[in-house]
Parts: sequence; C-alpha cells; structure tokens
Amino acid sequence: MVFKVGDLLRILDKEYSFFLQEDWDNTGFQFGNYDDPVKGILLSLDITIDAIKFAIENKLNCIITHHPLFFEKIKFLDSKSDSYRKIELLIKNKINVISIHTPLDLHSNGVNKVLADKCFLQNERQVFVEYKNGLGYGIFANIDLISCKDYIEKIKENFIQPIVFYGDIEKNIYKVAVLGGSGAFSINHAISKNVGILISSDFKYHDVQYALENNINIIDLGHYESEVIVLESLLEFLKSKNINLKISIYNNNIFKRNIF
Repeated sequence: MVFKVGDLLRILDKEYSFFLQEDWDNTGFQFGNYDDPVKGILLSLDITIDAIKFAIENKLNCIITHHPLFFEKIKFLDSKSDSYRKIELLIKNKINVISIHTPLDLHSNGVNKVLADKCFLQNERQVFVEYKNGLGYGIFANIDLISCKDYIEKIKENFIQPIVFYGDIEKNIYKVAVLGGSGAFSINHAISKNVGILISSDFKYHDVQYALENNINIIDLGHYESEVIVLESLLEFLKSKNINLKISIYNNNIFKRNIF
C-alpha cells in the first residue's frame, strides 16, 4: 500500500488535534498534493530555502515544520524575493509542506514538555498559561531551592546558544516556568504564580524592565533554541507509527547570535 501525503496528514492531525489551533494560526496542510506518495520526511522548525535545498538533495519530498509556510494572506510575490524562490523550489521539486504550530505547543509531549525536561522540572508540573480543554501554554513547577547562578550552570549544557539572563544572579529560587517561543505575554502569569525564573524568548527592553520590577528573573533562550528541541519528539512519534521512510531533522537557525 502506498503511503501518501494525505495519510501522513491524518496521522498528525489525529495525534496533535489540529482543531485546537489558535484562530490566527495556520496549522495543517500548507502546500503540495494530498495524493503524492511520501518518499521521505524532513523535520524543520522553519521552511527556509536552505531547508528546501536539503530536502531536495536528500530526496525528501515532504517537509514538516513547526512554523507555518503561510501566516498572512499573500497579496503579491516578487520573483526576486525569498518567498517566491521558496514556492518555486517547492513546485519544481514536488515537495509537500505540513505545519504543526500551536497544537505542537499545546501537546502533552510537545514543545513545552520537552523544554521542561531540558530545564529539569521534575516535580509536579502544572499548566502555566491556560488555553482551553485543560490545555495551555508553558509549564511551571517547584524545584529544590537553588541560586539563579547555580541553576543556569545546571541547565546551560542542554541548549545550543549561550543563555541570556536578566535579574539577580545570586537570588535563590524554588519555582520555574518555561514557555517555548515568544513568552513576554506570560509575565503577569509568572507574577501571579510567584515564579522565580521565567524561561522563554523574545523579551523586549520594557518586558524585562517590568519583570524585574516585579521580582521575576528572566532567561531568554532565543526563539529557535526554545523550540527546535521538539523535533526529536516529533521524530520519535513518527517512528512509533512504523513509518518506514527516511526521516531527517534539519537545524536551520537563521537568527544565529554572535557573542563577542
């Protein structure tokens, strides 16, 4: 029996419940042909030109991303733009694209579960920011009393880039919240839950100022670093479904930070 793109889509939808996505999200089938046989799968956080080229070179005709290929309505495509080049490469090479965005954030074995594991949240875990159906974004939990400095030393080897910390490095903490992706919106939740450190990304100047004024220390991992770790979990899920095809992970951080 031929395993088609539509079959893969149904497996993913059944597990990750695409209907749970936010109204502004665009999780699901993005591009291609439902009836195409799946020859190989590439897992990538983003759909970039380099990711597409990697898929072409390795004969992987289906790319599964976390961030959708299409977010906003397309009003025009300039042939000199990367957006045009991506579509052109996908069409010419018959590559299909599926994205799992907010449902992968909400999933019990998704972005935030993996992030909590990396940050050693071993005690009873609770939903950090409630959404619906008992699900939510992020996880918080108590930890053994430890200074921020010692806690950072404990977790830093689990992440690719240097950790950016804002706050009192000597302060002792006993409660940590993690939230993959952009987490500035959750600062008030951290305040109400008496969190010692909020671990997330994409904090602006006044976000950090507000957090520090309310005794919340901040760790900014970088958006990519806080989410790319979920691709291993997605890989294990696909393997568990006996999908006997080549499945590769592509690490494609386009926002590399250079520390001087």
